[in-house]
Amino acid sequence: MYEDKAPDAVWAGRSTRRRWGRRPASARLLWRTERENGSQGAPLGTWALDGTLALARVDGVRAYGLTTGEPLWSWQPPGDGAQVIAHVSQDTADGVIVVLHHDAGHGDDRRTDDGHARVWHVSLTGLDLRTGTAVWTRDQRADELGSVGADAPEVALGGGRIAAVTARIRDGGTETTVRVLDARTGALQWERPVPEGRRDAFVLTAGPVVVSTAGPEDPASPHSRLRLHIVGEDAQQAIDLPPLYEAFGAHPVIVGDTLAVELVPPQPYDTEHMGSTLRAVSTATGEFRWSWSSTYGRTIFPLAHRGALLVLNGYGDRATVLDPADGRVVAERSLPGYSYQARLVAAGDCLAVVCTAPRTTTRVRVFRWK
Repeated sequence: MYEDKAPDAVWAGRSTRRRWGRRPASARLLWRTERENGSQGAPLGTWALDGTLALARVDGVRAYGLTTGEPLWSWQPPGDGAQVIAHVSQDTADGVIVVLHHDAGHGDDRRTDDGHARVWHVSLTGLDLRTGTAVWTRDQRADELGSVGADAPEVALGGGRIAAVTARIRDGGTETTVRVLDARTGALQWERPVPEGRRDAFVLTAGPVVVSTAGPEDPASPHSRLRLHIVGEDAQQAIDLPPLYEAFGAHPVIVGDTLAVELVPPQPYDTEHMGSTLRAVSTATGEFRWSWSSTYGRTIFPLAHRGALLVLNGYGDRATVLDPADGRVVAERSLPGYSYQARLVAAGDCLAVVCTAPRTTTRVRVFRWK
């Protein structure tokens, strides 16, 4: 758990409508990348572990020294550019990340009716994050995973498994099913149908499995049709989108028995003067526990770290540590600089802010908390 010796006045209490009296103390910048000239593609995933920071893009995975920025290793899918990375695991399992890759393909004949990349065959590779060594690789039938292109949200990797949403025609109708496979072996662990009447199911996380669904259109209640499902082999817990919000954020996180997810307000909401709300509920009952609101920018990315909830908010220029039990602010740090659509990864007392916007930008900034 974080311990902070700054004056109490620096940290806000439990109020969800705070005004910053002054900026919190700055975390120490260790290194940052030079500004990219032109887009090299937005990172698909980022990880930090044991002094290593790794980023995955469609063409490969590259690793750097976490505290130095020194290049360590790189890995590309086989085929001299004939394959691309579509999905990567959101976490590490025993220091191994999982990469799903397939033939790049070209032309309209490689597109499904809904515009996703049409893929018949995929491969999965487990990479040792410390060395870049491929410790295992295997083939996978793509039709067992539904749509698997990089622009398809029906599949996610994490917790050493693959979670996918597949649709099958049964009894004259379409049945949508959540399937969970062992990432290394491909063995089916379990599957459950999505609740009747739900549609447009997307997998947000695979470890644990969190699925977003939409319900039947209801003009009288336009904000109640979205729902999150925490799905297990024997049960699932549903969480409805509260009124006055447009959507759930794409990065829910679970700390202990608390799920925290961003609530996206209606447009316009991308100005620096509009805050964002993080909502926490019980994973067992779905009951509301607490909410926390930033007062500027938007909450970009929540992360479970050291038993606390670490929130990257604003435009990647502030990190806030929340107690997952009650939403109380434990500590904060200013992160000099800014990033759009940023992700946060942490290892020990080091924080890496990685911009995922596909634009010319300073891609990576790494800080030490104290």
